[in-house]
Amino acid sequence: MPELTPCAQRRLRLSLSVLLAFALAVVVWQLFSILLPFLISAVMAYLLLPLVKQGDRVPLAQRWPGGVRAATAGFATLAVIVAVVVVLALGVFRLVDGSITLAERAPSIIAEGRAVWEELQEVYRNRVPANIQEIVDPRLNELQSALLNASLAALQRVSRVAQSGISQVVSLAASPIILFYLLYQPATLGSGTRRLLPGPLREDLSEIGRLAGESIGAYIRMQLLLGVSVGVVVWLALLVMGVPLALPLGILAGMAELVPIVGATIFIILASIVVALLDYTKLPFLIAVYLVVQILQNTLIAPRMQGQALGLHPLAVILALAIFGLFFGFLGTLLAAPLTAAGYRVLDYVRREWTIAGIVRLDDDSLAAVEMEEPSDPGAA
Repeated sequence: MPELTPCAQRRLRLSLSVLLAFALAVVVWQLFSILLPFLISAVMAYLLLPLVKQGDRVPLAQRWPGGVRAATAGFATLAVIVAVVVVLALGVFRLVDGSITLAERAPSIIAEGRAVWEELQEVYRNRVPANIQEIVDPRLNELQSALLNASLAALQRVSRVAQSGISQVVSLAASPIILFYLLYQPATLGSGTRRLLPGPLREDLSEIGRLAGESIGAYIRMQLLLGVSVGVVVWLALLVMGVPLALPLGILAGMAELVPIVGATIFIILASIVVALLDYTKLPFLIAVYLVVQILQNTLIAPRMQGQALGLHPLAVILALAIFGLFFGFLGTLLAAPLTAAGYRVLDYVRREWTIAGIVRLDDDSLAAVEMEEPSDPGAA
């Protein structure tokens, strides 16, 4: 680009860097299911790396730095595996126990529902005029057929999700190995990735990756902290009140916090259905506890943490959720906030560098004009 001015060269590099970063993001999005173990391992490594680095400060690390780092990375990986196994084991055990209880009560629930339906039909036949029934009956039959078809379609989707979930579990089995290497040699991976970047765009792409990583990392830390806090509080409160499936509902409440704004709605709907089927007398306790937790979180904790982590207005987060959810479904809703925050910081960096390039160009032009006005021969003055 020798024929371009320095300002034009700088702005061209910025434009190409943004386009290449966007193309890489699209590739990652398209390969998300394949890259999921790597992404999960990267998130865990990001959270655990500060703890692993503490092991480098022990006296033994001065003599055997590689061995100490491998030991601390292995211990951190093992701790993650144990924690995941314990949580899943406890959650699955309680879920199976609750499923058995639900299966035992299923015949009585079905019988009660059938009795109510027959009673409603009797009232309808006795009190509604025949001419109106002739108009309403075809509509009711159409509604019944539509509900049946919708139920069958939902069951088919659940079956497909379950089948795909098996392959995801198999692929996630590689996550501990990936996590160990990310904790053991994080600098090697970063330097290797940096060398693959085009030379003229290396600095800008590295800065774009750093800004996006900081935004996504801050969001992950915030959401995990909120999720763990909400999950523990809901679990303990429901356990004290004797609500069935307290532990799985607590885990579900914590996972719902990963989806901002709409996650709470999803949880309260699913949890209300489960508790109503198992023990409807505990449903008011569930709703009251969760509403209190959400009010405290949304008024005292979440606004401050979101402002520090994302730097976005709540309306911007809601708009991002709506747009990402419309085009990318549930996964888009899950990733809308961090991707929007990362995109905002990247665009702010590009705007700032674009402006600086123009200012430098003006300063260079002014300096060149002054040099042209000065006499070349000192004795001519």
